[in-house]
Amino acid sequence: MRPKQKVETFPDGVVAVYQPADGRKVGKRKCILRFEEQSVGINRFYQAQASAGTDRIDRVIKVPRTKLVSAQDIAVVLTDGKQYRIKRIQVKPERGVSLWELQSVQVSIEEEDKNANHSD
Repeated sequence: MRPKQKVETFPDGVVAVYQPADGRKVGKRKCILRFEEQSVGINRFYQAQASAGTDRIDRVIKVPRTKLVSAQDIAVVLTDGKQYRIKRIQVKPERGVSLWELQSVQVSIEEEDKNANHSD
């Protein structure tokens, strides 16, 4: 018999991922993904503080695995508008998902070349 494979769901919202840009802006949008909230957990929270000085982990989300996203990208949760810098990506290859640790960041959502995506 085959072992039962867990079906991953991402029911908690949608996140848009942007390239970081100079100043207080973000670059081009890289992708939009559905996500599931994860518990930050006390150990993960304090390990982040101890290893990175003033860094903190405000949110952890699970998303479908993709090669389009990298650490330091900006994640904007579309359901609440909160903006985060992606601090860490933990890949779970056996489950086909990535866990992202997110740190709060204040940026202005102004995409570069905003009108380049529209054709005449």
